[in-house]
Amino acid sequence: MTSLRNIRQVLVIVALAYVASPTLADSPQTIEMQLAGQDGNERHGYGNCQWLHPHDTCQETDLKLPELASENPVFYAAKFGEADDSVFTFVIDKTPDSKNSYNVVYVDANNDNRIDPKTERFPFTLGSTRKATPLRIPLMVTNGDVTAPYFVNFTAFPYQDKNNRKQRVHANLRNSSYYKGEADFDGQRHNFIVLDLNSNGRYNDYELKLFKGDRLLIDLDHDGHFRSFEDPKKNESFPLSRFTFVAGRWFSILPSPDGSRAKIAAVDPPMGVVEAAPHVSRVKLRSASQTLDLIFHDGQAEAIVGAYEIHEIELTSPRGEALEWSLTARLKKNDRPKVVVTKDETLKLDVGEPLRVELDIEPQKNRARMVKLRMQIVGNRGATYLYNEDQEIVAPPGLIVLDSNERPVATWPVRNRIILGDIGNSWSVPRSFTGKYELWPVVDLPGLDFETVGREVEFRDGEIVMP
Repeated sequence: MTSLRNIRQVLVIVALAYVASPTLADSPQTIEMQLAGQDGNERHGYGNCQWLHPHDTCQETDLKLPELASENPVFYAAKFGEADDSVFTFVIDKTPDSKNSYNVVYVDANNDNRIDPKTERFPFTLGSTRKATPLRIPLMVTNGDVTAPYFVNFTAFPYQDKNNRKQRVHANLRNSSYYKGEADFDGQRHNFIVLDLNSNGRYNDYELKLFKGDRLLIDLDHDGHFRSFEDPKKNESFPLSRFTFVAGRWFSILPSPDGSRAKIAAVDPPMGVVEAAPHVSRVKLRSASQTLDLIFHDGQAEAIVGAYEIHEIELTSPRGEALEWSLTARLKKNDRPKVVVTKDETLKLDVGEPLRVELDIEPQKNRARMVKLRMQIVGNRGATYLYNEDQEIVAPPGLIVLDSNERPVATWPVRNRIILGDIGNSWSVPRSFTGKYELWPVVDLPGLDFETVGREVEFRDGEIVMP
């Protein structure tokens, strides 16, 4: 007869075996992905596009064209996939009844260097820079030895700017398809999506900056939606990188160039420690193959070993303040500090404080007594910070004006979602302003000290006296 003690021992062994048994997430997975049949932009937002510049002649000299009705068709050349011939020709034309407006687009959709006048002809409506109705066009794009359907949204519109002085019809192509599959990341199956956000026909480009690459969406909470969360354990939107932090652990997620497969494996990359000033809450690091969104706790965060550039910095109020504030800096290309994370030495980031508030003022052309004010919060290394629009602040930024006797003669609050930054805010100067005045920006964020930089300006009847 089996004793109670033996039964208990068996149960303990079974329980330990169950706890220790690996989940599917611990083993390499190869996922067969499915091309989604609906417009990915409608559910998951827009990425980047290919901007197509107009040409008077076809850029593919060996392309067989259909008979065109217009005397002035417009040709475009787009590139998709990895084939030796990755150029796809688009041509817009006018039908005789079009009332002089382009209304037909021809596309070498299967890239066989011949445009079929029946199957590769699509009616469309010419738009404007403000509004253009996209036409969804199916292409056949080749990556490696795989040729697969790929959908794009085509729009065309008259356009001109300082670099394109003559108004001509330009066009945009934006990816409108995506691949979806199921994978195990934490012992459960989750829907996930691969997006070609840079619209080049490949699904395996690392996202080097926002929309300049591809992206992964993983439905971790099984609610059918894909959201960005500050908590990295809950986040569901990920830039495609060499390694991706999902549900509290690191994975290698490698889509095939054509998007039809994805290889997933749990990894343990070498890590280092990064330190930052107390108000630094988040820092985004990027390299040629890795994006890291570091969340700091008690001034520290972990990062994968490697060489990076700092792209974004976020400062937040210390815990316990009555109202929270948030400042974000997105660094320009030439202003990004280069840093190296190592396994054996703590990296100390020299970003954030000290901060100063700078003020710039200039008259507006053809508008009497109107000036443009630009107030900027500038941090260490020249980073320029903006208020996070989703956060409340104790008092709106403003302006105080002192006369020659240092008496306050005017105040001006910057309200109604107006932010500090390059755009600036218009201010109507009172006609009574004559003489020299000091203009000082006012910014009040609890727990944060600023150096305030004012300006001395001379007015005459409310207008700036130019030097």
